[in-house]
Amino acid sequence: MDLLYGETVVVLLLAVAGLSIFHQRKSRIKQLPSNNPQAFLQNGMRQDGKKLVAVIGGDVVQGNISYNFVEDASKRKGCIEYQFINDGVNGSTSYDVLQRLDHVIACNPDFAVILVGLNDASAKIAPDLAKKKINMDEQSEKPSLLVYEKNLAQIVIRLKTETSAKIALLSLPVAGENLFSKANKEIDQYNEVIKKIAEMNNVSYLPFNEKLKAYLKGKGHTRGRSLKNGSKLYEKAIIDHFVYGYSLDRIAHRNGYLLLTDGMHLNSTAGMMAAHQIELFLKKNELKAIQ
Repeated sequence: MDLLYGETVVVLLLAVAGLSIFHQRKSRIKQLPSNNPQAFLQNGMRQDGKKLVAVIGGDVVQGNISYNFVEDASKRKGCIEYQFINDGVNGSTSYDVLQRLDHVIACNPDFAVILVGLNDASAKIAPDLAKKKINMDEQSEKPSLLVYEKNLAQIVIRLKTETSAKIALLSLPVAGENLFSKANKEIDQYNEVIKKIAEMNNVSYLPFNEKLKAYLKGKGHTRGRSLKNGSKLYEKAIIDHFVYGYSLDRIAHRNGYLLLTDGMHLNSTAGMMAAHQIELFLKKNELKAIQ
């Protein structure tokens, strides 16, 4: 009897320990990049002789549930003269970015690259996922295309008037890999807004979405897996990545995607394309400075 009791206690202790490890690993989703703006300001992280690039946005920028293209860009040969700060926060809408923009401005960046809008769009194209990721109580207005246009314009105007940064707007990535889906038609509308704001404010537009589409077309994969069961794939991807240690590329392959992990976040193939767009933007500005 004592032996049976002892075995039961051991099993229970192992179960508790297992659950603790599970939740501890899963909680890493909330961990901000070490080079976030607040850490940069508090720790005096500015490197002498290097120009500062602030990359601003949500999940795709933060880079722990999506490929970290900010870190990738920072390691490229064409970017050795630059220092990067990562202002990506999971679940951020354009409104959230606008609310914390003071920290980015205080860093006095030389360049600012913005990629935000997937969470705004998810309120319509993946409402089940939006409920899990977006804190609606903190939004002044329900996310929509019109609200997004207003917020993004204010973000750009503030950066233009309160910093001397050269600004670039990355178009939003695809949402699922069926380019004819309702989700991607909605994303196309957001990207038209991004392009319009870039033109109106004379800032750079970086065709990230267009490069992803070209890749899928080249692979004959324009009618790939749509963005469906977004919240289930998202939760599963988090567990697979943080708890079981699966790579983002392995998760993408298991889910039948070429560029995405769960239909919204980037694997390494897509992430490297984003990093390349930033590298090209910086090189182009170098050439302008020489001329």
